[in-house]
Amino acid sequence: MKLFDYLKMALPDLTPETTKVHLAQMNDHKEDPLVKFREEAFDDWQCWQKRLEFSRRYVVSLIRVPRTETWLFAGVFQQKGNAGKKTYSNREEMYYQYYLQKIPETEEYVGRMYISFKNTARNFIRRGESIQNELVVSAISPVRLSFGEFPGYRHFVLDRNSIGAILRLNLQSWRTALSMVKGIYVLTDRDGGKLYVGKADGMEGIWGRWECYFGSGHGGNIGLKEAFGTGDEKRLQNITFAILEVIDPNTDNGEINRRESHWKQILLSREFGHNRN
Repeated sequence: MKLFDYLKMALPDLTPETTKVHLAQMNDHKEDPLVKFREEAFDDWQCWQKRLEFSRRYVVSLIRVPRTETWLFAGVFQQKGNAGKKTYSNREEMYYQYYLQKIPETEEYVGRMYISFKNTARNFIRRGESIQNELVVSAISPVRLSFGEFPGYRHFVLDRNSIGAILRLNLQSWRTALSMVKGIYVLTDRDGGKLYVGKADGMEGIWGRWECYFGSGHGGNIGLKEAFGTGDEKRLQNITFAILEVIDPNTDNGEINRRESHWKQILLSREFGHNRN
């Protein structure tokens, strides 16, 4: 079913001709709208626009799932005007601040409905009628997208933006679970597919290692410094983090070193990855 057909069942006066579609994705300031959504900050974030783009009654907001042609439905909003140009987030450019009121009739699909759409234009805000036939509902999840409670050590793969959001929010279930264990982890560099295997053996366990990586971008590792410089944000967006093995915090460092070496050998991260020892 097409997106507008679906939405009109909940909101009959919503038509493509009365709608602008906001195709939200990573911007020049390296802000990821999917992370903003998980932080419950997306609604406010999208109100700030460089140009007078939201010129129609409704705004349908979709968030791109990175590196795919799939978009998460983030809601329908009624445009109530704007407050003119203002300073936003200490940036040199001025932004229009829109008043967008979320439509409750479509709230049940927010964070659950996924749309297939290939945006062949460079514009991130499109007229509804120009793309209405291309926006197709591909799936409706029973669970709303969020960080939620810690899912378990072997059940997540996170990018840098997501790790940063979890750290900023100081999500307690994540912090408790990750700070009470040591472990072996793998960083995947999607630009070329190279791996880096590392260990988390400090007092704060894996959580502490996250803080170190997010602060520096390389965690002090020679191979990662070579690959990512001194913190090139564009390159750092290509990293994902996953746990290979959880280790008891009382395990001695010698055993942790042996487990780290074991995984490096299995994954060939010395020969073909970013490990240098």
